[in-house]
Amino acid sequence: MKQRKPTGGWRRWHRWLGLLVAMPVLVLSVTGILLNHVESLDWASEPLPPTLARSYGVPIPEQINGSPVDGHWYAQAGERLFVDGRAVAACSSPFQGAVAVQGLIVAGCGGELLLLQGEQLVERLRPAQGVPAFTRLGVAAGALILETDNRLLQFDPDRLGSAGAPSGDWQPAPLASVPSTILSDLQAASVPAALNWQRLLQDLHAGRLFGRVGQWLMDLAALVLVVLALTGALVWARSRR
Repeated sequence: MKQRKPTGGWRRWHRWLGLLVAMPVLVLSVTGILLNHVESLDWASEPLPPTLARSYGVPIPEQINGSPVDGHWYAQAGERLFVDGRAVAACSSPFQGAVAVQGLIVAGCGGELLLLQGEQLVERLRPAQGVPAFTRLGVAAGALILETDNRLLQFDPDRLGSAGAPSGDWQPAPLASVPSTILSDLQAASVPAALNWQRLLQDLHAGRLFGRVGQWLMDLAALVLVVLALTGALVWARSRR
C-alpha cells in the first residue's frame, strides 16, 4: 500500500486556503500597488466622478439652477461661482441668481453680492458693508433690487446704500436648469476635494467601502496570508527531508 506523504494534509489546506482568499488578496495586491504609485499617477488630488461620489452618500444634484444673463450661464457648485462651466470666484450657498446692472453682472451668493465684468470678479460686497439681508435680487428701471423678507429695496453698489424700490414692476433674477453641456462640469465640481481616487483606493484596500463586513473580510484575508506563508514554509521544509 502506498504511504501518504506527511505533507499531503498541509498541501491540501494550503491549496484550499489560497482559493478561499484569492479575490480579497487580488484586491489587496492591486490596490496596494496603485497606492504605492498614486502620486506619480496624479490620483492623490483627482476628485471622483459624480457617480462614484454618490456611493459615498454625497448629494450630487441631478439638476442645477443657474441664471442666463447676456448669453452666459451663471451658477453655483462646490462653493464656487461658475460662468459657462468655468469657476470664477468663491460663492457660498444658496445661489440667489444673477442680473446685469450698469455694465456689471451682479450675482447673489449666500447673502453676499459679487460684482463681475465677464469672468473677472471686480468686488465682493458683504453684509458688513451695508448689504441688507435678502432672499432674491433683480432689476427695476436699470437699478439693482434686493428682496428682503418684507419689502423691496433699491441698492446702490457704488455708494453702498439702500432705499425704497422705485414704483413699477421689477424683474427677479431668472433661474432655470443649466444646459447639459454645463451640468456635467458643475456636478464634477460638487464632489468634495477630499473624496478623490486615493481615498477610494484606501477604502478598497482596507475593505471600508463595504462596511464592517468588508473590513473583516480584508482582515481575514491578511490573516490567511500569514497562515499560507507559514504552511508554505512548513511544506517546503518537510519536502526537503
